[in-house]
Amino acid sequence: MRPLIPALLVVALAILVVACAPVEPSPVPSPTASPVQASPNPDLVEFEERLDEASSRLGQLVRSLGAASAGSPRELGLVAAQLGAFAVDELAWLDDHPADACYSDVADEYRAGLTDIAESAAAFAELAAAASPPGDVEGQAAAQSLSAGIAALQQAATLAREARAACR
Repeated sequence: MRPLIPALLVVALAILVVACAPVEPSPVPSPTASPVQASPNPDLVEFEERLDEASSRLGQLVRSLGAASAGSPRELGLVAAQLGAFAVDELAWLDDHPADACYSDVADEYRAGLTDIAESAAAFAELAAAASPPGDVEGQAAAQSLSAGIAALQQAATLAREARAACR
C-alpha cells in the first residue's frame, strides 16, 4: 500500500511526538516569609489538571496520526476526526469554565492552541478525503498548524505554573 502522506510529513509528525513529551516543571518560587501560605486558586488548579490531561491525550493522538499517515486514507480520516473532536471538546470545556482574571492569559493561549489543532484536524481530514495523493505543501501546512497548536498548549502550561503566585 502506498503511503498517503509524503515521507516529509511522517518526519514532521515524529518531531511533533517529541514535542508532546511532558514539559519539565519550572522551579517553584521560595515561600514567602508569611507564617501562613495562601492556598492556590482552585479554578487554576482544575485548569492545570485539565491541561495535563489534554497534553497526554494530544500526545496519543499525534502518535496515532503519525501511524495513520503511513496507512490508508480511511485511517488518516478517523484519526483526524478524533483530533478535531479533541479540540472541540476542549474548547467547549473552556467555554464552560471561564478563567479568572489572574490566569485569563493562560486560557487565551490554550484557546489559541486548540484553534490551531482544530484547523490541523480539518486539514488532515481534507488530505484523507482527497481524490489524489496530497503533495508536500498540503501535508506541511497541516503539520505546521498542529505544531503551532502543540507549542501553544506547552506555553499555556508554562503560563499556568507562573500564574500560581498571582492566583490565590
